[in-house]
Amino acid sequence: MKRHAYLIIAHHHFHLLARLIAALDSENADFYIHIDRRAQVDEGKLLGAMRRSHGRIFRRYKITWGGDTQIRCEMMLLKAAVAGRYDYYHLLSGVDIPLRTGAQIERFFEERTESFLEYRQEADDTLTRERARYYYPLQNRIGRPRKDAGFLYGAYSQIAYECVKLQKALRIDRTRHAPFAYRRGGNWFSIAHDLAQYAVAHEQTVRRYFYHTLNGDEMFLQCLAEASPMRGRIVNDNLRMIDWQRPEQDGCSPRTFTMEDCGALMASDKLFARKFDPNVDAQVIERLYRRIEDAQRAN
Repeated sequence: MKRHAYLIIAHHHFHLLARLIAALDSENADFYIHIDRRAQVDEGKLLGAMRRSHGRIFRRYKITWGGDTQIRCEMMLLKAAVAGRYDYYHLLSGVDIPLRTGAQIERFFEERTESFLEYRQEADDTLTRERARYYYPLQNRIGRPRKDAGFLYGAYSQIAYECVKLQKALRIDRTRHAPFAYRRGGNWFSIAHDLAQYAVAHEQTVRRYFYHTLNGDEMFLQCLAEASPMRGRIVNDNLRMIDWQRPEQDGCSPRTFTMEDCGALMASDKLFARKFDPNVDAQVIERLYRRIEDAQRAN
């Protein structure tokens, strides 16, 4: 059987993370988990959910939306996992739910060699390049766009705006000599070992072209994959059910699923879904996990 590494980035709702681990727990799978440095968590409970798997927990970064802390975290998890030479590496968030049992997910990949990664179809890459062309050194402090966020947030945002404005005047362009075409898509993935190893081997390229960019976590792996020898074995599908047609009010987050979506979730051919929040709708979470637990007992 092929071996799987689940790379998980989490910052809250750790009881959901424990259920996610338990659902995917297998002698063929291990877990590499990053917990946001600002969070309080009982690590023992998470490790205790691994009955047949092994796991490592990291507490290195304060993850910020749109900043390069997301890239740094993903690269750190990939480097740690690649040393174990798994067949597949799956990036998940702590509030994802599998739509299949762990055994069914493993069977899906058993005869496959492709990597699964989302690319957005763009006739013009201007907007994508705009995110990478300039330096955004304050994005790790600014984070997600917010209204009425206070003086400090407003000050950082204004400084960042002036910084980009100055770079435009100076004709700064970090993308000019990039050794790849610019692509973007969702940052979640299920990739084969060769692509994971390629990404780790090109860490200096990631540092040069994607640190201090805007939402660079949605670009760096797409760009590397497109330039890699594995580009012919990449499927434009990250196997995640994510609803961007009805985003959250900030416009920067996908819809939080509710019981209204339960039928579509259960009928989906995807392997994972995100995102869920027990404070928004706990019933849909219970329903999906009950289906997984019933399927596990049947086997």
